[in-house]
Amino acid sequence: MKIDLRKKILLFDFDGTIVETEYLAKEAILQYFDENNLSSKAKITEMFSDMIVGRTWSAAIDNMIQHAKTLGITLDSSENLAREFKTRYRARVKEGVRLIPGFLDVLPKIKSLASFVGIVTGSEHDEVEAILKVTGLGNDFDRVWAYGDYAHSKPDPSPYLTAMKAISADPKDVLVFEDSRAGMESAHRAGLPWVQIAHEAHAFDPDPRSLLVIKNWHDLKF
Repeated sequence: MKIDLRKKILLFDFDGTIVETEYLAKEAILQYFDENNLSSKAKITEMFSDMIVGRTWSAAIDNMIQHAKTLGITLDSSENLAREFKTRYRARVKEGVRLIPGFLDVLPKIKSLASFVGIVTGSEHDEVEAILKVTGLGNDFDRVWAYGDYAHSKPDPSPYLTAMKAISADPKDVLVFEDSRAGMESAHRAGLPWVQIAHEAHAFDPDPRSLLVIKNWHDLKF
């Protein structure tokens, strides 16, 4: 199936859609659990690390703390966890990140066809800017909406609704690229169509609501 990108407003998720970083966030969380003698609860730890996918750090940590309570596990305060996780994550980012396969190949053509290309992510601005610089993509997007720019984290529609309002976008002109359950639900609740990118390690069964499911950017036909 081919996707028509001519004159479209394209909104890209970031982690897991453009760059492979979600495994770094998981590693950071798993390291913290191991250092604090929680690694014996391996399945619980992995479940907690999955909670970061598609969400802001703040939303993910709040989910972790609340879920831990139901399992009889007491975690540190949200502020301390955020500091611990971010420190470990950003150290890994400095070592380098990988682009989702094929993205550099298709980006020039995407930009030549679309009327606008933006990023809508749960990551923080400085994290996104650092990664875009490292990967050479610093000047390739018209705008980035990151943590702090909208009221609520994905799966709430707020991130996409905020972006659409800022550029006065008509939903019929918008196409989203997403990889996570939270992100796709956010797009759905905002009334937007999306292409599902199923590349990262957490990839799951195709969402039947997606216009198209691709393993990586090499599979995109337009």
